Amino acid sequence: MSNKLKIILFFSIATIFIVIMSIGLKDDIRGIEKAVLSLNQPMTNLAHIEVLENKKAIAFYEWGTAPGEYFGMAILKKNLFGWHFNGGSTSQTPKDYKLGWSFSNLKGEFSDYTDIIYGKIFDSDIESVLVTTNKGKQYSAKIIEYNNGARLWFLITDGVELLGATVMGLSKNGEIIEKIPSR
Repeated sequence: MSNKLKIILFFSIATIFIVIMSIGLKDDIRGIEKAVLSLNQPMTNLAHIEVLENKKAIAFYEWGTAPGEYFGMAILKKNLFGWHFNGGSTSQTPKDYKLGWSFSNLKGEFSDYTDIIYGKIFDSDIESVLVTTNKGKQYSAKIIEYNNGARLWFLITDGVELLGATVMGLSKNGEIIEKIPSR
């Protein structure tokens, strides 16, 4: 087989592989969205999907209408029949805070992840979210923008306990805009 033919064959196989992978990812996104919508919560809007392990993901979503608006996360697993809801939590959107937050224990759901702390950002001046554990360790949360400017934040750990952590929403100058708990 000539080198030219080998190169053409290689690029053909690589292209087919990339197309198959992108189709699989689009199917996963549709499957995850379908699983979240199957919760039958009114006015559900998918905000972000975080794939954590092979065939396991967390989807952040909001649902409801004013004054009963909620934000939460769903733990999803994929099997032979597609993506399925496997647990999660939602809480009512806080009206008196600039930063929403919730905690969930992930032990038993994922092999590599133990805790998640997350919420919506309500104040446009919050540029970063810092989480301080009870042992004094600090971690920067990931911030995601979705739906034309709405933002959420989250921190997922692999053994670091987040229960009872302090969450701070900071301005671009590092000023504390919101601190939960406020002690």
